[in-house]
Amino acid sequence: MDNIIEIFFQKYSAALTTFSAQTISDFYQAPLAIYSDEGVRLVTKESETLEFWEKGVQPYQKMGIVKAAYKIIMEEQLSKTQFVCKVLWINYDAAYKEVSKETNFYILTQNKDELKISGLIIMAK
Repeated sequence: MDNIIEIFFQKYSAALTTFSAQTISDFYQAPLAIYSDEGVRLVTKESETLEFWEKGVQPYQKMGIVKAAYKIIMEEQLSKTQFVCKVLWINYDAAYKEVSKETNFYILTQNKDELKISGLIIMAK
């Protein structure tokens, strides 16, 4: 059964393979906290998310990714408007060969019927 989280990741998955920084960044909101081995980055402007994705899509394009398949490993509703999800991504090229795999945690915030990524934890590979 489709739920708001499943629908969100279906749309986000499709957006990722457009390689459009604008399309992908529309799934994020500011402020946004990003946690990784490089530390914590607080994004305060939507333009910063766009700038990130302008560079961020390049490695995926070079791998020739045409499909970003996701599997929601865990989801939990933290409050009326806050959700956390652990998602496994498996990326495939045009020959449907797996070219990369990654797992991330997403904090999603609901505003009316729309979800946006308000926090991201990038797991080490």
